[in-house]
Amino acid sequence: MRIGIDARMLDNTGIGRYLRNLLIHLARLDNRNEYIVFINQTNSRVVEQANFQFVPLTLATPLYSLREQYWLPLEIRRWGLDFCHYPNFSLPLIHTCPYLVTIHDLIYYLYPDQCPSRAAHYYARFMLRHATRQARAVITDSEHSKRDLMRHFHVAADKIQVILPAADAGATPVRRDAAPLSRYGIVQPYILYVGKHHLYKNISTLLHAYVMHRDILNNFQLVIAGTRDARRKALYHEAATLDPGQRILFTDFVADAELFDLYRGASLFVFPSLYEGFGLPPLEAMACGVPVISSNAASLPEVVGDAAIQVDPLNVRELAAAMRTVLTDPELWRTMRRNGLERAQQFSWETAARRLLQVYDTLGVRASRV
Repeated sequence: MRIGIDARMLDNTGIGRYLRNLLIHLARLDNRNEYIVFINQTNSRVVEQANFQFVPLTLATPLYSLREQYWLPLEIRRWGLDFCHYPNFSLPLIHTCPYLVTIHDLIYYLYPDQCPSRAAHYYARFMLRHATRQARAVITDSEHSKRDLMRHFHVAADKIQVILPAADAGATPVRRDAAPLSRYGIVQPYILYVGKHHLYKNISTLLHAYVMHRDILNNFQLVIAGTRDARRKALYHEAATLDPGQRILFTDFVADAELFDLYRGASLFVFPSLYEGFGLPPLEAMACGVPVISSNAASLPEVVGDAAIQVDPLNVRELAAAMRTVLTDPELWRTMRRNGLERAQQFSWETAARRLLQVYDTLGVRASRV
């Protein structure tokens, strides 16, 4: 088969890491099918293998752009693909070959305030509906997201394939030339959160839980990693008001090269999100040997299982008590660390790539019958 993959997001965080790991592991498993990987001129190439051809688009084609609608399908058409895989709902309305799409979550559908504008929200709603309706198959990251797709877009259950992501290979408890984190102002010991600063991430609850017990506030820094968002001024003001001693630290963007050292250095990882299509940060934290407290919302119980303490994300007292318990009970801390490492090993990019190959093979058989 000749399979196209839209990899324009290859150097992004999130979906970029998803793409990178799938491409690397597909290459290890498959030297039979031909892969045409569409990238923009500046994108990196993560695989060097005879059956993987990285094709820089002759005109830069950003996501959500006009060129995505007229230029990308023309580029795809000339390769005579059996089908194309889009890792995101941002895809051409005009299809020059069959396609499958990965829908990671419905955040832009369920949380309109996370979109840059009202127009962007309506665009996302339309594209999600179109992408799922026209696709030959829909891939998603969790059973919870599958149920969301069935409920909100009436996608048939047998059209949706759940393929679980995994932690990046760099997420291990072993330090290798650890990056100096002092330049961010980080001082051990610290409690860590990693992710966006959007409202549904529920960081405000974490701030209030952190300051509730004086012994935690005085002895542990709270590090909030992730790119600052100009729309979240109220959150940053709230942190400064709750913590005039500046024990709460917002790092801004942290590159992958330093991110896993940031995980490894933490005494505790807390993830109070209200909604996740999968929730990679708590899995990465467990893979790095850090005890995890997670919200019990959406897909997160599927990710952390019994290896983490799950709490009601809206109950500040419950979260504060859980944080204090883990940080003051060395035996519990060691047990959670061990259980987290075992849990993280149950997720594998090789397994994800094998499942994806099965979906590709099924689509290829169907295409040959048309």
